[in-house]
Amino acid sequence: MKIAILGAGAMGCLYAAMLSGRNAVTLYDAVPAVVDAINGHGVICREADGTERTCRIPARLAGDCDGGYDLVILFVKDLFSRSALETNRAVIGPDTLLLSLQNGMGNEEIMREFAEPARILLGTTKHNCVTLAPGHIYHSGAGITHIGSPVENRAAAETVAALFRDAGVDADECDSVRHLLWEKLFVNMTINPLTALLDAPIGALATDPELRAYARALIDEAVRVAAADGEPFNAETVFSGLTETAARLSTGKASMCQDLEEKRRTEIDFINGAVVRLGTRYGIPTPYHSAILHLIHAKENLM
Repeated sequence: MKIAILGAGAMGCLYAAMLSGRNAVTLYDAVPAVVDAINGHGVICREADGTERTCRIPARLAGDCDGGYDLVILFVKDLFSRSALETNRAVIGPDTLLLSLQNGMGNEEIMREFAEPARILLGTTKHNCVTLAPGHIYHSGAGITHIGSPVENRAAAETVAALFRDAGVDADECDSVRHLLWEKLFVNMTINPLTALLDAPIGALATDPELRAYARALIDEAVRVAAADGEPFNAETVFSGLTETAARLSTGKASMCQDLEEKRRTEIDFINGAVVRLGTRYGIPTPYHSAILHLIHAKENLM
């Protein structure tokens, strides 16, 4: 299959490396230095056991598009989704499947501007990866990739999940992809902004009583919004899972914390901002999420 991946960051490079053995993969990125590095030395992937492999994958500058792709995977930060799709519109043909494996919630609405709902797929991934240098990544943890259609086009989800499995990537097709997106959002809406605001390690959410209390308030609000959105959750179960995750990743640093350190704008509008937007839609107050949204934007403005 012919695959275009928009965004040659850590996760884009990882999936390009994993899928390239059995497919024709091309990476697209807006940063010339990243494109030059990948074309120069390939994608270098270091695994958790210290081994490294190099995959020769063509990279093109955003906008320098050729057409005819069967699958386009969106791996830019959420705040760049619309601009990436607009700049690279030529990669999306009348039969192209468009898949987002991004962090936040709200990309589906943007993707509908570029593809029919039946050709849109959403998913989550358990893989963990960071960039060491342009085109050089560290794959710190592996896991399953869930893929589903928000309009119940199971055949499309099955096609892409089978393609992933054929390339050696653990994947499945799911009928409740929106539930999975909410599950991931619960982690991102708490760990990311709270540790970013305090420049704290992830483990602080498991040990500090003030952070735990605020995280629980965020979850309680979001559970009410999720229920109105048709996805019921038990707040106590969600909170328990969050603290277990924070304890397991205790010394790690959240991606939003890293973004602010590097003076990059964050994905907050697609994380806590998504809860605020949905709360407004369903008439559910979200003061804790609104406060987080304003504080993160204020911190961005001070960079």
